[in-house]
Amino acid sequence: MIHICDDWISIKLPDWKTILAAQNALSASSHWTEIVPGLDSIAVQFDPALLSPDDAARMASDQMKNLTRVVSHSSATVVIPVCYDAALAPDREYVAEKLGIAAAALPSWHASQLQRVAMLGFMPGFAYLESEEECPAIGRLASPRQLVSAGSIGIIGRQSCIYSFDSPGGWPIIGRTPLRLFDPAKNQPALLAAGQTVRFQSITRDAFDNWQREEKA
Repeated sequence: MIHICDDWISIKLPDWKTILAAQNALSASSHWTEIVPGLDSIAVQFDPALLSPDDAARMASDQMKNLTRVVSHSSATVVIPVCYDAALAPDREYVAEKLGIAAAALPSWHASQLQRVAMLGFMPGFAYLESEEECPAIGRLASPRQLVSAGSIGIIGRQSCIYSFDSPGGWPIIGRTPLRLFDPAKNQPALLAAGQTVRFQSITRDAFDNWQREEKA
């Protein structure tokens, strides 16, 4: 299904592998000013001075006729260090209870989950991830927090997220990474990209504090 706007096209797709394949196919064309993969679709922006919306839709459909399915943009798994200390994981007990495990077992359970970056959104560098494994539904908090610290790891079930900046948020928080998710001074500002695989690695509070000092230096 294709939704057409004045300078955007949104194309509904069945799964993430097809979305990545579509992104590869569309990236080979110079007609698109921006290509944005989503959770269940891909959107492309075009210059309406050069292409009409109908012509852009036909062109996108033609470019996606014979997609070669891909697994990810990168064969390397990105390892994200996470501290699960109670002070940085205010919803650790709540999430553990929803999962039916002890709170002390949550770090090892979370680290065992292979994740895929489904998309970036909400704010620059904010990553939405999906687990490769089934997971009980956890859901969002009944009352969103006014402040969630940058680097916080949220989880609502198979979906997780990493907050790139301090912001309000309603995801249960189970830990925090000292890594900077978005740095506008870098050639590649966002640490993560759609299609990458991610694994979390538990670190101590001392390691977190030292790492965070180095990131800010």
